[in-house]
Amino acid sequence: MSVPTVELSDGRAQWIPIGKAEEAPSSQQLPADNFKGDYEQHGLITPAVTPVAYVEVVKQSSVIPQCIDAYKTNITGYGCTLEYMPNESDSTAKAEWDIAERFLLTANLEKSIEQLLGELVEDLESCGNAYLEVSRGGGLPALYRIPPHNMRCTSELKKETMKYKRFIQGEVEEFTQEKWVRRYAQKRGNSIVWFREFGAPGTENEVIHLKLGNGEYGEPRWSGNTPGILGSRRAEELNLNYFRNGRMLSMILSVINGQLTPQSIAALQGAKGENSQGGILYLEVEGFEKGLTGDEKEKTEVKLDKLNDLLQQDALFIDYNKDKRKETRSSFRLPPILTGESDDYNRATSDNARRVAEEQVFNPYRDWLMNEIFNKRLFPAIGVYRVKAVLRGPEISDPDERKAMLDYLADRGILIVRDLIPIAEEVLGTVIDEKRFPDGYLDTPIIQLMPSQAQFGSSDEMEPEEKLASIAKRLLRETRGQQHV
Repeated sequence: MSVPTVELSDGRAQWIPIGKAEEAPSSQQLPADNFKGDYEQHGLITPAVTPVAYVEVVKQSSVIPQCIDAYKTNITGYGCTLEYMPNESDSTAKAEWDIAERFLLTANLEKSIEQLLGELVEDLESCGNAYLEVSRGGGLPALYRIPPHNMRCTSELKKETMKYKRFIQGEVEEFTQEKWVRRYAQKRGNSIVWFREFGAPGTENEVIHLKLGNGEYGEPRWSGNTPGILGSRRAEELNLNYFRNGRMLSMILSVINGQLTPQSIAALQGAKGENSQGGILYLEVEGFEKGLTGDEKEKTEVKLDKLNDLLQQDALFIDYNKDKRKETRSSFRLPPILTGESDDYNRATSDNARRVAEEQVFNPYRDWLMNEIFNKRLFPAIGVYRVKAVLRGPEISDPDERKAMLDYLADRGILIVRDLIPIAEEVLGTVIDEKRFPDGYLDTPIIQLMPSQAQFGSSDEMEPEEKLASIAKRLLRETRGQQHV
């Protein structure tokens, strides 16, 4: 309740504060740069915005953390695997596969590769930079994440002859190129630890610097929306202060030819919050012997003037916050469903939104990340050329298109029993041993098996996927039965 009183005492108005909530918390002050004083001494480049400052902006945002989490989940959440390069197989590259597999399992003994990559994605999307330390100790390299706020780089001070090995047209070839390289400094406490750029000659540990953009340091994709992000935070703080402290003045209480008693002032000060709802406020007024004009007959009055016409609307800046939230999410190129902001999606529109995000955002990001770390750098450095590391993606398909295709293929005898094995393994979560079936059975057209599905219900009433699933289940039962023979 915000009811000021104006009492007349010797002709002067007096403000009596009735009650005010504590002020809402303001945005936190940015911490100091921990490299302050080291830039000139060590020849380091000063970033326009420090990584810590970017991270603090992320903390102020109500949408960036969800966007970063969506990136981590969709880019690294489906697992990492290996694939042979084209025209390679176990017969030509099994030894390299074993090396690559062992490297992925032992690169960091405290974290899985997926966890390590997820941390790098979070660093990249929070401040535009991510650093991966490569430590070589005689065997396969070890990989460690370095927090971006602890790293700075020099200019390209020295020109080095870089050696590269690439798999070209079935052969491993060695190339040399001249390149200007940087050095990287990590600050631990008050000490500086130096790193060399990956592949550059030297004895220091190497670092792979991942960044968004083409500058010495990267910048997050949302950096252009910083004013809107901070503005939204200020708007939310204003709303919090608005609801805690109340609106504008609800009314003015004026006392004519008199003043409130101390007890009445105390009663007004306590008339706020839930305890005052539904109550009756009793005020006492002490009248003056003579009015302002000297007329002894002037009455003592209490007057209340409402200010409802000047009241502001509840929840200020709602539309502003919505617009800025949408602009920030757009900088990540994410559909609303991936940040939990839409309730008007159905299965078809949901799959379409996920498919577009997968094609335009996540799949290119996975390829870029794995090439920058493994396929173009680390794997050639450990003698792996015929195998590549990939991040898996989700299985997204249109149900109507899939059913129509399965129906078409099954009815025309194009699908054979062997084609059902992957479907059965995916749906039932098991592995079917194809060796248990008699010769020629797996090459039987599915259309020949359709009449035997009466035990599962009417064939005409079943959807194509249901028909195929029922055949897959029978295949699994037959497999298990033959395994017990």
